[in-house]
Amino acid sequence: MILPALALLAIAPQLRNGSFDENLAGWTVHRHDERAAQPVVRAANHALSIETRGPGSAGVSQTVYPTPGSLWRVSARTSGNALIEIETPSGNFGSSSGPEFLFRAPSPGEATIHLDSTGGPVSFFDLRFEPVLEPDPGELRVHLRPAGKRPVDAKQQGQFIEMLCRLIPSMIAQQVDNDSFEEEPPYRFSYIKETDHPNRPWYPDGAVQAAEYALDTEDAFNGKRSQRIEIHTPRARAGIAQDGFYTKAGVRYRLHLHMKGTGGVPVRAVLRDAQGTLAQAADLGRAMPGWQPAEATLTAARDSTAATLAIDFEGPGTLWLDRVYLIGDDAVEGIWRADVVEALKQLKPGAIRFGGTSIEGLEWDRTVGNWDTRAPLTTYWGGLEPNFVGLDEFAGLCRFVGAEPLICVRWTGKQAADAAAEVEYMNGSAQTRWGGLRARNGHPQPWAVKYWQIGNEVGGQEYERSIAAFARGMRAADPSIKLMSSYPRQGVLAGAEGQLDYLCPHHYEMGDLTEVVREFESLRERIRTQGQGREVRIAVTEWNTTGGDFGLKRGILQSLGNALDCSRYHNVLQRYADLVEMGIRSNLIDSFGSGIMVTGPGWMYRAPTYYAEQLYGRAAGSYPLKVERPGGLPWQLQQPDVSAVLSADGRLLRIYAVNSTVAPLRPTIALADAGQFAAGATAFVLKNREGQPNTEAMNSSSDREAVSVETHSLAAAGSRFAFTFEPYSLTLLEIQLAGR
Repeated sequence: MILPALALLAIAPQLRNGSFDENLAGWTVHRHDERAAQPVVRAANHALSIETRGPGSAGVSQTVYPTPGSLWRVSARTSGNALIEIETPSGNFGSSSGPEFLFRAPSPGEATIHLDSTGGPVSFFDLRFEPVLEPDPGELRVHLRPAGKRPVDAKQQGQFIEMLCRLIPSMIAQQVDNDSFEEEPPYRFSYIKETDHPNRPWYPDGAVQAAEYALDTEDAFNGKRSQRIEIHTPRARAGIAQDGFYTKAGVRYRLHLHMKGTGGVPVRAVLRDAQGTLAQAADLGRAMPGWQPAEATLTAARDSTAATLAIDFEGPGTLWLDRVYLIGDDAVEGIWRADVVEALKQLKPGAIRFGGTSIEGLEWDRTVGNWDTRAPLTTYWGGLEPNFVGLDEFAGLCRFVGAEPLICVRWTGKQAADAAAEVEYMNGSAQTRWGGLRARNGHPQPWAVKYWQIGNEVGGQEYERSIAAFARGMRAADPSIKLMSSYPRQGVLAGAEGQLDYLCPHHYEMGDLTEVVREFESLRERIRTQGQGREVRIAVTEWNTTGGDFGLKRGILQSLGNALDCSRYHNVLQRYADLVEMGIRSNLIDSFGSGIMVTGPGWMYRAPTYYAEQLYGRAAGSYPLKVERPGGLPWQLQQPDVSAVLSADGRLLRIYAVNSTVAPLRPTIALADAGQFAAGATAFVLKNREGQPNTEAMNSSSDREAVSVETHSLAAAGSRFAFTFEPYSLTLLEIQLAGR
């Protein structure tokens, strides 16, 4: 036993009023379907009775706070259609219509026990909530022969970006906020509402008492508004400024804008901070009637993370400004932050998806062409998308970091010809209509995007009736492409008439991995019976531990516990390598706390899940292995949660082990292939740096490696050896094999 019984009992939370002493104190009555009538619930004679009327289940619930990773049993004697269910911040942990339910407490140590009726009257008697002793992990028997025909694909460690509030601005080197002076709608969602959007307004600067300011809605150059500044006083100098810029010594920053004016006023720009001038004032020329581009180079004299950009002119006269941007010459591909790109390259993502909810309201052709003429836009998520990154910039980033681009085309309100035009723009020759536009936009060579998804999170009979036409139209533009469904509903394969290469579920609840496995098996069977002889595989084009939960609790996505949950999902993906080719984690950066990279003015840090993704990327090209283990626990409750893969040459064994418990676990590892043995190993351990194990440990701008990977060599030798997996950790063992 890992923990003695007394220790478990000492940390055991207690149910309030678990015996139902004549009342419902401590319990909350709920309905799982808001259309259902309120249930009739009574507590009497130490029993709970629930009666529902109409559709849906209903009952009572209570939230408890057990230690993350500990084992628990909820049991009761029941009658009728009674159901015990466990809900957590990481989703539903499953349910049981039997007398008991066994579960492992999730991070951050919060679980809600539901006692429900799924129809008619039910009763619960003798309810118990009690800890379960952790079994000894015993022996992990690793068979060194591949368990399937296909290796783990690099695209199982795919990443995801979309036009979602601060996501793309967090990645790019363009630093001006509200570059076109547009009115910005509020965000529809939040994580930390006060900081989700940094407050970086343009504000009057200089001799403001001599100037008049207005946002002009007539004849704007870009979007609907421009900034107008009028000075009547001779030789007075005023303008606008914005804070929150960062500079690096010696880097040249290109300031580009459009302006017009009266009086031929001379316009200049300067970078400054609290210490004084950062870059000498640069002349932007004289503003004349009619919009004209203007540009200047500002070379930073020193590093700064709190710089101000000021643009002003000398009166008398009037100046209009629009579409202002500032980009350093250290930007990758002219637009991307160098630190973000380097971190992305280190991940080695097999694929990056451009899609998401925003796609179903986006006109793709508004995202291509000259930056000056791309107007900012608003998507489903609210806020203002600056529109510096479209299809061309996305494909260029993918090629730069060595990832396959995956593009999701809009289905809502569109026809097959619209999707075909988008494929032709990206993949057609310069002699085609849309390929010619791409060439005129500065990209004469086709991008050769291979993977295309038809719609994001759409479905129903209309979708199923249209998907074959979409597929044929897109293949007419490029016959070599691979096509993906949106949600893999029942009629999608039949409706596609043999045109699909992938079915694409989305997974946003990691709590019950048995549901993930059930869906994979269900889709496997559907492919077998409805695939019309075509080789169809699975691409999970979005996944994370939670998708729809917003507000402060979304912070769990930045925690070590989230990294461990994501790692267990990767273990499932590896085991299903024959069927599942892709896993696209949502999202790469920012995204209301879900990003595995976080940026600010001149700084960046990696969330714990970044390091987990990086470790799983090392498995690409390796073959999954069968791992046998003792004990009576269901696979989803076994600890450590283990997956093993073997390199294509058979010389390197990788064992991924997730210890989600508060105690160290020391199993014996046995290599079950006579003639091969360990000849040294390296351990990569993702854990909290501080002394006490803590699933809620996070990284931050002031402590960027509170959770990170420690690496050390091991003297593992022979066909049997023991290893201690630390509490709340992900461990990758890379074992050199010798012998046959």
